[in-house]
Amino acid sequence: MTFQFKRKVSLLSEKTKKKKSIGYARAIDNEIFYLEEQIQFLKDEGCNLIFSELLSCDEEIKPEFQKALKALSKGDELVVTKLDRAFSNKNECMRVINKLLNQDIQLRTLSGFFTNQYSTNTTSLVFNILCELNNLDNDCLKERKKENVLKRRLNGNNLGGRPKISPLKESLVIRLRDEGYSYRSIRAQTGIALSTIRRVILDVEGK
Repeated sequence: MTFQFKRKVSLLSEKTKKKKSIGYARAIDNEIFYLEEQIQFLKDEGCNLIFSELLSCDEEIKPEFQKALKALSKGDELVVTKLDRAFSNKNECMRVINKLLNQDIQLRTLSGFFTNQYSTNTTSLVFNILCELNNLDNDCLKERKKENVLKRRLNGNNLGGRPKISPLKESLVIRLRDEGYSYRSIRAQTGIALSTIRRVILDVEGK
């Protein structure tokens, strides 16, 4: 979904320089209100072109995000409410940031993150990026958990939280994973379903 807005009166910043603020919003299925909230925030922030979509954060291709990137040109800025709206992990985020900076395009979040290749305070910029990337991983993990709960609810599955296995088996799963065994190898050794193994490991990683 793409939204374009035109101001009745141009802002002073719009008169002095030709820079577009392009926004991007994303939410998972059944979170249409969250998507609409992001769009309103981006609109209030001054974005005159906003791309949005309902899509899992783990989708390798985000069609509307790609459209937003293609709409950007030198001197423009890409605006998102939080980094996890556009990126699934640190590597993807850093790759896109590098590409944008090379094109003289800035990335800004409404939570205060800002990239600028001409920044005079390099130390502060690097620290800011590292902090936001750490938040990105945590936010993506939270959304994955929330999405799993929604899927289980839609499928009528049990929403009791942690898998119903004994603490001993749970500890065994965690130990085998720490030793480098794959999910399938753990299943072969314990007889525990892959979905349960994943939930146990996700619960531990989320703490």
